[in-house]
Amino acid sequence: MEVTVRGSFCAVPRLVAKLRFAAVTLEIILLLPLCFEAGNAIVVENQHEWHNHERTDQKISSHSCIHDQILEQRRRPGHKVYLVTPQVYQESSIPKPLHRKGRALLGLSDSAHQQKDAKQPIRIYLNYDAVGHSPDRDCRNVGEIVKLGEPPVNSLPDSPSCNAHGDPPVFSDCWYNCTLDDISGEDKQHRLRKALGQTVDWFRRALAVEPVRGNLRLSGYSACGQDGGVQLPREYVEDGVADADLVLLVTTRPTTGNTLAWAVACERDQWGRAIAGHVNVAPRHLTAEAETLLSATLVHEVMHVLGFDPHAFAHFRDDRKRRRGQVTEQVMDEKLGRAVTRVVLPRVVMHSRFHYGAFSENFTGLELEDGGGRGTSGSHWEKRLLMNEIMTGSVDTRSVVSKMTLALLEDSGWYEANYSMADRLDWGRNQGTEFVTSRCDQWKGAYHCNTTQFSGCTYNREAEGYCPIVSYSGDLPQWARYFPQSNKGGQSSLADYCTYYVAYSDGSCTDANSARPPDRMLGEVRGSSSRCMASSLVRTGFVRGSMTQGNGCYQHRCVNNSLEVAVDGIWKVCPDAGGPIRFPGFNGELICPAYHELCSTSSARVVGQCPNSCSFNGDCVDGKCRCFLGFRGHDCSKRSCPGNCSGRGRCLRNGVCQCQDRYTGVDCSTEVCDEQCSLHGGVCDNGKCEFRCSDYAGYTCQNSSSLLSSLSVCQDVLEVDKLGQQHCAPSEPSILQQLEEVVVMPNYHRLFPGGARKLINNLFNKHYDCDTAAKKLACWHGLAL
Repeated sequence: MEVTVRGSFCAVPRLVAKLRFAAVTLEIILLLPLCFEAGNAIVVENQHEWHNHERTDQKISSHSCIHDQILEQRRRPGHKVYLVTPQVYQESSIPKPLHRKGRALLGLSDSAHQQKDAKQPIRIYLNYDAVGHSPDRDCRNVGEIVKLGEPPVNSLPDSPSCNAHGDPPVFSDCWYNCTLDDISGEDKQHRLRKALGQTVDWFRRALAVEPVRGNLRLSGYSACGQDGGVQLPREYVEDGVADADLVLLVTTRPTTGNTLAWAVACERDQWGRAIAGHVNVAPRHLTAEAETLLSATLVHEVMHVLGFDPHAFAHFRDDRKRRRGQVTEQVMDEKLGRAVTRVVLPRVVMHSRFHYGAFSENFTGLELEDGGGRGTSGSHWEKRLLMNEIMTGSVDTRSVVSKMTLALLEDSGWYEANYSMADRLDWGRNQGTEFVTSRCDQWKGAYHCNTTQFSGCTYNREAEGYCPIVSYSGDLPQWARYFPQSNKGGQSSLADYCTYYVAYSDGSCTDANSARPPDRMLGEVRGSSSRCMASSLVRTGFVRGSMTQGNGCYQHRCVNNSLEVAVDGIWKVCPDAGGPIRFPGFNGELICPAYHELCSTSSARVVGQCPNSCSFNGDCVDGKCRCFLGFRGHDCSKRSCPGNCSGRGRCLRNGVCQCQDRYTGVDCSTEVCDEQCSLHGGVCDNGKCEFRCSDYAGYTCQNSSSLLSSLSVCQDVLEVDKLGQQHCAPSEPSILQQLEEVVVMPNYHRLFPGGARKLINNLFNKHYDCDTAAKKLACWHGLAL
């Protein structure tokens, strides 16, 4: 959660700082308030808004993600983190289907052995059946009390009461008092469908996936998702979902604080990819004012479902389609003075290097968030390093999708990313290895400020800004003390309390509507081609106020490999490395930025760069390319068949392996599993079906004989199938018994209803095999046996 403290600093409109000139013949004195309360000032860094340029709701200017909090709740004893349901892909090779009718879990068409297709745009199917249809969780009337999270079992329906502003605040596992804004009427539902439709379309263009053959198959053995989840429609379980690679079940349940929405995966395929998820959008944020913010929020939350999730990291695949040995590393960083977690995935590291210009061996990975409290640490990028990237812990209308986020999803082994869908992230661009590895009080230029007395330019030069320094009521962590006073620091806990220039509410250089009367006296012009530059210019006949050196907004253009700047319609060429220039009719000087700051469309030349950027098929370290598997050459531009396709495939002319049946991966070295093992909740890894008890909270591996005394319905299932093997089961016998009562029995009756039992008994005078099969499936999925 983003923590912003309203303290001693002032969020000041740019106009105040600019009124520092006086006429020689007539002194102009303009008295304006010097300080506005931080809560009343809309701080805008003026980067591109998400998808369009509408203004955001001033009451909610950002979304605070609670994904880590949801993951923590899903780790409670007896809660399954996810279910595994096998799918049929082109490379699948199964002797025969498990069923010919009904769910047709492993149905395989005759064309399954044809050459596998390339990845196709991901097909996300939205289901709105549950919107407004959860009596104890959806707000349908004003004053209604509903559950938010899981309130204590024996609590009254008003205690504890949800209160985001309480002391301490109560955000979840509480009872929520519904207001009119929390009811999802027709207008809100229309906005919901429009926003989610745009989100699905964006991902269709951004990600490709190996398409599911036939219908997407879901288990439906338990509710999908969080806060009671959503029960899958019967037809999804029996027939599957056509033309889908991922199903998102949508709800409109209330949230607290600045959380607009949340989302979580609930089913995965045999390779670990999410195939079903639950997305919840709070009705009170389905407004015209919040439309732009909601668009960015939904992209952020669906990213969590797709794989930006610490739990999903355990199932990431390498290019051979085997579980990755390492996705993150935790180290004690002596420079930063604390332990950090970094993502060390190959494409994430590669694109991070090119973004920051960090080609040194010292850069080993990109940090994950470790602060912010409720729901943000661990499943987001570190805001200090990526600022307005969409997968930091707080989202606003300026959030952008970087290549690093798309690279993380591609490094999962499940997707192919379309990097042309990435936005330009300016924060940290070409700042070098030291920017990523050093404390922020060591940063240079507009990335660091240490006084509130002077204004400056924001890091991207798109606005004039101020330096917000907060005096907190208590001491900051030792590693975040950048001032002699231990309680002073920046305004954002997510950004590690770093201090940097933040745009004035009216300080935009790129917005022509931000123009003010003093601009003409100072030679300034605002518009799309204007940028912030240090300046002491003032028109002849006028003088500046108390500060002779300040900053202003001036037009610029890039012509013939030169940066040119205009003042009062007169264009002048700047020194290539930046420096002062003067203009006729003005006293003072303008300090030009370096050419590469504003004009270079490609990465500035940084020490350690590699030829042809390694064709983005390898990691660049100290000027040398380290090619990814399947690529070769000094710039990794040539394809190759690794290990001659391991003797299990044919090397095509384009250097790509065509694998034999039952083998997959870039070098055909990985064996495909028989999907029947996934009925036990297993995940395939090189021909073996793995099951990890760590996927279930409160579960341990136990011998079947030790479980028999605690079971009734599932006892005979274990006796038949035990074979002396280990099973994953709750550590507490009482939980095992409760699960049998509340999960296994309902699933058993749903799979083999009483009417069917009676009919079969009358016809055959026995339960036949249906009873055994239904009981076995119910026990397997209900208890993870």
